[in-house]
Amino acid sequence: MCVIRASLPKCLLLSILIVLMAAAGCIGSASPMPSADDSSQRTITDSSDRSVGIPDEITRVVCSSGGTCTRYLVYMGAADSIIAVESGEHYNETNKDKRAYVLANPQFATLPYTGAASSNSGSLEQIVSLNPQVIFTMGAATNQTVEGLSSADTMQTKTGIPVISLGSGSFQDDENRAKLYATYRLIGKIYGKEDRAEELIAYIDAAIADLDNRTKDIPESSQKTAFIGGLSHSGAHGLLSTQSEYMPFIWNHVKNVAAGSGVQGADFSKEGLLYADPEFIFIDAGTLGVTGEIGGFEDIKSPVFSDIRAVKNRNVYATLPYTSRQTNLETQLVDGYYVGKTVYPDRFADIDPKVKADEIYTMFVGVPVFDELNANCDNLAFERITLQ
Repeated sequence: MCVIRASLPKCLLLSILIVLMAAAGCIGSASPMPSADDSSQRTITDSSDRSVGIPDEITRVVCSSGGTCTRYLVYMGAADSIIAVESGEHYNETNKDKRAYVLANPQFATLPYTGAASSNSGSLEQIVSLNPQVIFTMGAATNQTVEGLSSADTMQTKTGIPVISLGSGSFQDDENRAKLYATYRLIGKIYGKEDRAEELIAYIDAAIADLDNRTKDIPESSQKTAFIGGLSHSGAHGLLSTQSEYMPFIWNHVKNVAAGSGVQGADFSKEGLLYADPEFIFIDAGTLGVTGEIGGFEDIKSPVFSDIRAVKNRNVYATLPYTSRQTNLETQLVDGYYVGKTVYPDRFADIDPKVKADEIYTMFVGVPVFDELNANCDNLAFERITLQ
């Protein structure tokens, strides 16, 4: 009995040693389980200063919270990684889509959709079922929720999928351009397309500098006055819908008669337009989709406006719409060249606006789409408007 009792601890000890040796990899050919933090993973810092772990190679993504995200991925040559789109990104024959990035990517029409962009998160269940590697979101990503987390953090927690917040930026001023460029560089880093980011940034800088250099020496007393009407904001609007900071005027040193009014995506007063008496009027072709009010192309023909210099001299022209689902930056540049050519033709003698438009569209979305886009505007863009 004593011998048997003495041998039990030795058996247990031997068993423990065998287990420990196996766990240490000393027995057989077993290898340790791979770490979750292996070479296929990396960490990036997004536009909201959040650290996000993502796969090394990104090939399957969805965008949440609006068209700007999808548009920027197209600009960066990453459209083929988008596996689903929000409902507003589907090309619609009836509505005659006026967005270059959608026209350049007809495959968007065949993709599943994740919900409505207005929800800022789409259908999380639908997104999860699609199994993307990454969700991109914009705009509301830094808003704090009741739990103290950003919406991007909340979405990431709910889906278990990395969520990357992107800043939108704009052409409005140097600060917003810096934000825009930072986003392009972030997307470039995520996709390994750093060279594409720098190419796009250099092109934008050169185009804006070109517009400025052509007209910056025009004395203020000789600068022309103009009004932009029919601008879309949350839908199509009539003639008096305008912006007090309209970049195609600013780039070309054209005096905006609405400048200083504080109007941005809202209506200028009819009396104010009559009093300002601009030399040129441009009407955004997005007004073609107006409902519930008179469209800009019809309203400008009213006898009320007949004594304005632009109307009397037939200096009323149509531009392409660029405010569909936020700002379509490439079309904003396209309109910049058309405005410059129209107001200061001697300064743009070497520019054919339609040819320049397709150069810009090719740079941003990969294909020349001016004719298709203009056809969706009843071929009115970049033409003098018939007033009678």
